[in-house]
Amino acid sequence: MKFLCLGYYNRRAVEALGPDQLAAVMKQCEPHMAVIAGSAAVRMHVGLAAERTKQILRTGNAVKVMDGPFSEAKEVVGAVLMIEAETIEAAIEVAVLHPTTQVPAGEQLGWRMEVRPVHFLDGVSLPT
Repeated sequence: MKFLCLGYYNRRAVEALGPDQLAAVMKQCEPHMAVIAGSAAVRMHVGLAAERTKQILRTGNAVKVMDGPFSEAKEVVGAVLMIEAETIEAAIEVAVLHPTTQVPAGEQLGWRMEVRPVHFLDGVSLPT
């Protein structure tokens, strides 16, 4: 099975850090990122940029492109992983190695990881 993992953070808490503080937190992430990168179960791992974000939505008969993220959004997705594992428990064993749960400073920054089974990939339904 495939599992999509979304790593969230509190945008306001991260923005409140100074550049040196943020760099120090990100430095703590490096060993955990290496573990994730070395996992055979991880099929994809990306970090998402906060700048130049756009939202596409349909309103009536028009499709609109709007700037984002929106200021009222407290939580932001900052990382996306695709894990292949036999069970959600096995996927969690891999996802828990990510900096969102391993770096102590992440607690104050609202870091958390959500693990979701994928039921559809590239137009093909997947077994559940």
